[in-house]
Amino acid sequence: MRFFIGRGKIANAVIAFAMVLLIGPLQAKAELINIQFQAGVTPFSGAAADPALGGTWNQLTNSHGASSSLVNSSGVTTNTSISWTGDGMYRASNGFDTQPAGALMNSYLYSHGDQTITFSNLQGNTNYNLYIYTQGATDGTGRILTVGGTQINGGTQATSPMNPLASTFISGQNYLTITGKTDASGTLSFTYNATGTSGGNEKGFSEADINGLQLMQASGSVPEPSTYVLMGIGGLLVALRLKSRSLSLVGLK
Repeated sequence: MRFFIGRGKIANAVIAFAMVLLIGPLQAKAELINIQFQAGVTPFSGAAADPALGGTWNQLTNSHGASSSLVNSSGVTTNTSISWTGDGMYRASNGFDTQPAGALMNSYLYSHGDQTITFSNLQGNTNYNLYIYTQGATDGTGRILTVGGTQINGGTQATSPMNPLASTFISGQNYLTITGKTDASGTLSFTYNATGTSGGNEKGFSEADINGLQLMQASGSVPEPSTYVLMGIGGLLVALRLKSRSLSLVGLK
């Protein structure tokens, strides 16, 4: 005995299956890449300003250079690479000494002039969120980190004068959250420099410090699984329609 299932029934079955998948929100998870500028401290792991964003951190130990195939927060190698410039690396005590994030915030890349950090091999023409951490030495009161560039939404952002005795993450003081958009080739570049002056032993001294970075594709830029499901349905229905038209032309419909 032979059974024949029409194209219409096949299409209906596919749509029904897809609707089951779409019941309840399906969320895509953006890939997170963590960077620590590591000057002889214990390698950091875990979350920083956002408790939901932790995991493995890449360790960069030079004041300038490039690193390819960065790992994501799960420790899986990616295609993303980074290049950076700075005047030096430093390890110093500050308000985070006794905090879990001390390994991150007690070590930093510093600059006395204009420098550049560039991420490559990201998704093209896409928004990315970037956390930039900045807390220098105990005598670094008054330092201001300014971040800018044509790819940064809003042009430039700057921290308030630094309080190196702060022992918690304070938005706008020891970290910035910015959004940038990659170019068509998947490159995201920004500049950083120092404004303001330090107090203490470095009175009148201008310096920009970066302890670490966290980069993640902005949520609105990440296709949800439901998008792929609907694309698949559309493709199948188009294929069935073309098949039906082809059979009609040869009189086999």
